[in-house]
Amino acid sequence: MNATRNYPAKDPHVLADLACVQAGEEFFTGFLHDLDDEDVRGPSLLPGWTRAHVIAHLGYNALAITRLVDWASSGIESPMYESTESRNDEIDRGAVLSAACLREHAEHSAGLLDAAWRSLPDERWTYQVKNAQSLSIAISDSVWLRARELWLHAIDLDLGGTASDIPPTVSRRILQDVLTTWAVRDRFIVDVKATDIDDPIRPRGAQQTKNSTTVPDLSVTGALADLLMWATGRGRHGVDQTDPFGRMKSRAPDARRWL
Repeated sequence: MNATRNYPAKDPHVLADLACVQAGEEFFTGFLHDLDDEDVRGPSLLPGWTRAHVIAHLGYNALAITRLVDWASSGIESPMYESTESRNDEIDRGAVLSAACLREHAEHSAGLLDAAWRSLPDERWTYQVKNAQSLSIAISDSVWLRARELWLHAIDLDLGGTASDIPPTVSRRILQDVLTTWAVRDRFIVDVKATDIDDPIRPRGAQQTKNSTTVPDLSVTGALADLLMWATGRGRHGVDQTDPFGRMKSRAPDARRWL
């Protein structure tokens, strides 16, 4: 049975991303069912955030993306957040809720987002909106943004999930997003060698920022899961810096800012 059969979108890439969101929602919410109030006050893997902060963020993130879908549907601008401060404030307020309320909020918000996607006509999926960084994106890209949030923050709950649980295709794509941001925004090229996959991972559009023959600014190697954690600012375990010829130099430095 095709889990995405009821979505108006016809683009197979969008449908694949919707399926990735569905799987990510199942993965994330699977950690929420048995949490009590003490559990949610425990630390997450993100500095300064409890598990409650992470859960609240995912709930409000769904509502924020729903506003973008409403924008695409109506043509009336509806930003994700009024400001960075308002985004942070709502997460802090949500983080004081009980485990039961957080769970209900996360699931209800995800349902609203899914309903918004299901009601968006196929011809509106190319409509341009702005993401949280005020960059123009097609509303179809909002699906991948949600998938990315779900898979990464499920790990941040620190409830037994690891980056190795993320499907390799998802990890690879997130890693490519990070490399692309560094290449395009910072003109900083990182050469990545994942020891457990054959194909190289390169930033999209890197050839537009530096000549392909230019020595990269940084070369790193490690397993895909470890590289993902490193690139997204979640530690340096298992990631080493190499010289341009692949010879080991040292433990990789802390990754630069991504988002």
